[in-house]
Amino acid sequence: MKEEKNHKEEKIVNTPSRNILVICAHSDDQVLGPGGTMARYAAQGYNVYTFIFTYGEVSHPHYQFKHIAKTRVQESRDADAIIGGKGVFFFGMKDGKIIESFKEKNKMPLLKRIIKNYSPEKIFTHSIDDPLPDHRAVRSLVLEAYDYLNKKEGLKSEVYSFDVWNLWNIKKRKDPRLVVDIGDTFHKKIKALHAFKSQINFFSHTILVNFLYLGVYVKAFVNGLKYKVKAAEVFYKIR
Repeated sequence: MKEEKNHKEEKIVNTPSRNILVICAHSDDQVLGPGGTMARYAAQGYNVYTFIFTYGEVSHPHYQFKHIAKTRVQESRDADAIIGGKGVFFFGMKDGKIIESFKEKNKMPLLKRIIKNYSPEKIFTHSIDDPLPDHRAVRSLVLEAYDYLNKKEGLKSEVYSFDVWNLWNIKKRKDPRLVVDIGDTFHKKIKALHAFKSQINFFSHTILVNFLYLGVYVKAFVNGLKYKVKAAEVFYKIR
């Protein structure tokens, strides 16, 4: 791992207590965004956990909820096994109405408890510039929980945002960032993406999804050229 400002390789100590949390809206966001980084951290001794807010039922309205939920959970677990994660957990919020269902079910205490108990070294979540409202909603809730714990409990974690639907985030060109060399783990990211068969099979004909998956390759290799590695993922520090 390296910060752009000095390009120094971060020393990773192989200690079991070092945790990484990825908190996202939908079951493939964690792979589309920081999938290569998750695999790299896992390979170097970190405990990488994924928390997903919804089952993504809106994308498959013709399926029964129980069917799509079961499918998404299994696909996420399969992808997590490929990446080397320690587990995937679902909040079960309503797809498309995350804020409303989160407040209605009073899940903020649970989110705070999760972050506090894991006491992660780093948290990865969505960008405020992502065009999908669900992504921005998750970011907002994660920061609300983290800021409370930081103020009341003294929790110190680095919080980074990742892009899913933005090919480039030119708004943040001057912001602090973390650049991660994923040259050795990019293949795991791609293999993990293929675990989401329900997404690939249903949406493979759409221009948007083809653009999204093509963007995974483009971003990784263009970032790699920029930072002089085979492939890279870039994250913006927000806390």
